[in-house]
Amino acid sequence: MTWVPQSFRGVSLGTVRETFRTFRPALRGQSLGLASSFLLTLLVTGLELLRPWPIKFIFDRVLIPQTGQPGAFGLSPQGTLVAAAGATLLISVLLGTLVQRSTIVAAQVGRKATVRIRRQVFEHLHKLAFPFHHTSRTGDLLVRLMGDVNMIRDALFASWVNIVGRGTLFLGTAVIMFLLEPWLALLALYPLPLLGLELGRSSRKLSEVARKQRRREGDAASFAAESLRQIRVVKAYAAEDRATRMFSKDSRSGERAGVQAARITAHMERMTEILTGAGLAMVLFVGASWTVSGRLTAGELLVFVSYARSLYKPLRKVSNEGTRLSKATACAGRVLEVLRMSPESFGVGRPAPEFRGALALEDVHYRYADGNEALRGITVAFEPGGLVVVSGPNGSGKSTLLSVLLRLLVPTSGRVLLDDEPIEGFELESYRNRFAYVPQDTQLFGATIRENILYGRPDAAEAEIRAAARAALFDGVAARLPGGYDAVLGEDGATLSGGEARRLMLARAALRHARVLLLDEPLSGLDPEARRLVGLAIRRIAAGRTTIVVSHGPASELDPDLILRMAEGRVRSVEAVSRATDDIPEAPQTVIRLDQRRVSS
Repeated sequence: MTWVPQSFRGVSLGTVRETFRTFRPALRGQSLGLASSFLLTLLVTGLELLRPWPIKFIFDRVLIPQTGQPGAFGLSPQGTLVAAAGATLLISVLLGTLVQRSTIVAAQVGRKATVRIRRQVFEHLHKLAFPFHHTSRTGDLLVRLMGDVNMIRDALFASWVNIVGRGTLFLGTAVIMFLLEPWLALLALYPLPLLGLELGRSSRKLSEVARKQRRREGDAASFAAESLRQIRVVKAYAAEDRATRMFSKDSRSGERAGVQAARITAHMERMTEILTGAGLAMVLFVGASWTVSGRLTAGELLVFVSYARSLYKPLRKVSNEGTRLSKATACAGRVLEVLRMSPESFGVGRPAPEFRGALALEDVHYRYADGNEALRGITVAFEPGGLVVVSGPNGSGKSTLLSVLLRLLVPTSGRVLLDDEPIEGFELESYRNRFAYVPQDTQLFGATIRENILYGRPDAAEAEIRAAARAALFDGVAARLPGGYDAVLGEDGATLSGGEARRLMLARAALRHARVLLLDEPLSGLDPEARRLVGLAIRRIAAGRTTIVVSHGPASELDPDLILRMAEGRVRSVEAVSRATDDIPEAPQTVIRLDQRRVSS
């Protein structure tokens, strides 16, 4: 019967196979649940096949009995009626119970699988290299992580359980119909090739439209995330209506794709109704004629018509599942696009030892994917324990330099050395654990102050958390907030001022006990007092660490050892600065355990 594969030609079998291969571990340990779900589905199918028979006995043995024919199983007509009614009730009770249990088991298996898949995708997203995140839209990734993963459950499990159940019901019904009356069965089945062709054509269209719809929804989600994250700018420019119009435009694109998908689905349902209705009409016409001529009894005709209806019902269900599967494979394809990308090489190389903190770059070049060469032959050395300010205009390669040192970006050519050893020889996680980093933008979590500081080192004791806050001059801020260290911050530290947020990020860095401290524009955008406090906090935390500070200007308030000036991806000059360290307040010893010696260039 060609209708089954035809109806799923819109489903990419390659994607289905890859989905099963990739996400099969999500079903690990759920063999009992899977087996139970399929067994319950088969039991439900068996009861569905038994449903019409009590009515046959009522018609043939009670309502229109043939002369001299006894009741069913030797029972009297009254006994036959009672038995048939009881059998109908029993079948309904068993059917309802099994359907309920099947639904619960399927939900349990599906939910567990969804949680595991979402964790797998979340983990993979976090292990992808920085350039991927630099060019991806957060909203679209969230749609893939939350919405598309939900649909994978259908491609992996739910749709197939229903397809197996309905397919078994269809085959069982067809076999019984052929046993009852082969010619009528052929009449009932004649629309199937036409239906298969129509479903195959529509499924292909639906799969394409579903992919387009998910892309449009990802665009809308990305714009919504960006707009809400930049709400201060939106309000400052009185751009609320403009933002709403732009969001509506993206949403309407997704809506149009959704309506197109609904049209295709409705067309499939319409053609299914028409073709199956034509088959049923012929069965009724021929079957009634045969009943009048005595070839069939009224009960047999009723049973046959009931089976014919039951034959078309699973067809409609399978058609609907084909629709769901087309959408699910489109969503699975979007998730697999992400999972096909190679993650960073964690676990490769030897563990990074404790370093002195000497960093060197030898003829380092870096070119972005768009062709922009951000670093052009950088050769520079940073002495252990020194504080270096890297200054220069926008686009001079300062932040790219920090990203290369952190191994967020891999140089196009050249070498980076740490204590005279190439950094690519060290295992990535242990290497990054030797660094503390404060980004240019405020990057804080919507969690408590304590949890934000603990992000630097999750196993730190309470005394170390408070000492880190004191070192960063943030302890006074925490004391003023309701709840102190348990105060919950707004997203991205929205409840803090710019200077307070910087000092909290510095506290997080101080807790890390890293030998190398990398700071990206820590003083930018601050008023003089906030700049003074942040500068003082940096000097306290930098004691004993190799510290590299990216800044537009010389940042003289940091009292650096060196000022390295960059332009157009090159080092233009290096200036040694005489240091005066007497005015630096002592940092708490529970945090700063490193060598206090500074090595001047």
